[in-house]
Amino acid sequence: MKERLNRKLLSFEGNDTLRAVLEILFLPASLLYMEIMAKLKVFGSVFDGTLGYMLALSAAMGFLLSFAAMLFPGRGRRIFYRTVLAVLAVWFSFHVSYYGNFHTFFSWQTLGQAKDVTQFWREAIVAAGNVWYVILGFFVPLVIMCAIGVLLIPDGSGRNLPLAGASLAAFAALYFPALLIINGSKKSTSEYTAHYYYTYLQNDLDTSFRYFGIVNATRIDVGQLIFGAPVEEFDASDLNAAPIVLSPSDKAKEYGYNVMDIDFDKAAGSTDNTMLKSMDEYFSNVQPTRQNEYTGMFKGKNLIFITIEGFSDKIIDPEFTPTLYKMSTEGFVFKNFYNSVWGGSTATGEYSNMTGNFHQNANCLKKSGKTYQPFVLGNQFSKIGYETLAYHNNSYTYYGRDLSHPNFGYKWKAIGNGLTLKSNCWPRSDKEMAEETVKDYVNLDVPFHAYYMTVSGHANYTYEGNMMSVRHKADLTERMRHYPSDVQAYLACQYELELMLRVLVDELDKAGKLDDTVFAMAADHYPYALDDEALATLYGLPKSGIRNNFDLYRNGFILWSASMKKPVTVDKPCSTIDILPTLSNLFGLEYDSRLLMGSDIMAEGDHFALLKVGGWSWISTQGTYRGVSQKFTPSAECTLSDSETEEYISRMNKVVRAKTTYSKQLLEKNYYAHVFGKQ
Repeated sequence: MKERLNRKLLSFEGNDTLRAVLEILFLPASLLYMEIMAKLKVFGSVFDGTLGYMLALSAAMGFLLSFAAMLFPGRGRRIFYRTVLAVLAVWFSFHVSYYGNFHTFFSWQTLGQAKDVTQFWREAIVAAGNVWYVILGFFVPLVIMCAIGVLLIPDGSGRNLPLAGASLAAFAALYFPALLIINGSKKSTSEYTAHYYYTYLQNDLDTSFRYFGIVNATRIDVGQLIFGAPVEEFDASDLNAAPIVLSPSDKAKEYGYNVMDIDFDKAAGSTDNTMLKSMDEYFSNVQPTRQNEYTGMFKGKNLIFITIEGFSDKIIDPEFTPTLYKMSTEGFVFKNFYNSVWGGSTATGEYSNMTGNFHQNANCLKKSGKTYQPFVLGNQFSKIGYETLAYHNNSYTYYGRDLSHPNFGYKWKAIGNGLTLKSNCWPRSDKEMAEETVKDYVNLDVPFHAYYMTVSGHANYTYEGNMMSVRHKADLTERMRHYPSDVQAYLACQYELELMLRVLVDELDKAGKLDDTVFAMAADHYPYALDDEALATLYGLPKSGIRNNFDLYRNGFILWSASMKKPVTVDKPCSTIDILPTLSNLFGLEYDSRLLMGSDIMAEGDHFALLKVGGWSWISTQGTYRGVSQKFTPSAECTLSDSETEEYISRMNKVVRAKTTYSKQLLEKNYYAHVFGKQ
């Protein structure tokens, strides 16, 4: 076949022209092919409003690579083509596998966590195996080039400067007009434009990849890593970052505000940093939340706060998990609580639970270990005389928790740092962690706050890859045995949480401290390692588009004390960043509600849940907004007219964009140290 193709090429009178056309188009066509394959696999469709940007920029980068190739003679040019195609195939394979594992794209900003991520090699193998056919597809251009390379670029051919010039011209003809269109979109009345995602890639990594493709988004990411990422600027005096109060009651006037005495003008005058000055102006204009009838409800009580690995409230069942069922129905019952996936997996989920802020980089916990953190519960409680302890049944250094958690005010104990469990398996037992640690605080003469990060509910959700699933397979109810194997394995490993709670409740009860202890629990993220079909089965949702279905992120925030006489039902939309300010208010702790991205759920006013699902999205009592489609759907309770709706959406999006910017900068600029004069 090779000889026949060669004769055919040589038989054409214009075979040099044919070769030139094939050669100059090979890399652009290959790159477009890979980008379309990746987009189709990750997002399920290529025909959306972002396709034009991806096609133009990807083809442009392909022609730029062709330009570089033409500077090499014969054999060297073939080697260049094969090397580029091999690197691209590997890079695309990595990204699609990474997304399949973490459901977010890889960012070079997370390089500091590379050692941690490699511990999940089992999950990586499974993720790659699930997309093996896509990975093979990425190598097709390389195979073709290896097969016809000598025909396309004979050994005797030299550098091809005319084709180099043509490639460079094609690059310019595609890249610069696309850039002009992207920059021109800045003038749009829409809050989220191509310019926004191109410029502020780290504000929404996944949508930027959707817009510009893997190669160009990676190029922007690396450029911002080297030269610094631009930060969006706001006229802070025009922003009201508090939940929008539509109908405050007269009763609210009886209460003060959760604020501290902060001199923002003095803080601004102490620095020349423009971002810190901008933040001072912003936070000074934020409307604080009022105290309320629940302020100090749990004052003086103990607190056990648990971040639950991969938790879904779909495991709660009166027969299967009676302790968890009791806690979820007899305490505060949050009907519209959401777990966003911020990016960066468990680290960012745990960070939002613990700090009341959000971040999209898995380095957030490690970075927070070097910052001043006055509002995290460990520091708040230790300041008033509590014993504060934190535990994790995995490596004590993972995600930099050996830096963050001591800095959060906890005596930190995990595997390798003082915590030893009876079983050494993957994942380790949450029940055994409770048995080993409860004795540290249950008989103390002072109030305590214990924090746990569990691991038993971690993927993989198979009877081969999860020892907790194996251990509790027999504990599943008859109803659960009709589920597919992966859903059964998920439910079985999550049973460890029920056993952990039984241990804690029993020991507290024996010590006479159960009525004086509050339990607060929330997930780090939904069980995204389950495939779409398994999630659809578990959640009772349609499989199609399930990752963009807001109901997938609706979850349980369990807040319970045995001392509560009756449950309190809360219908407001809320999310994980609201946990810290809500607990701070309930325990009567001193904090400043202006300086947190979340807010007290029990405060007066219209609350909203912030979600990073299909762009920056939100859910309020007035309706839901989807960031990528920029579509607002009014709720049944919506009280807004058409003109009011447009203003409402614009204002809410400005609030969300400000939170997106300033939440990151709270950590990056060590803002709390600045405003409290601790630098």
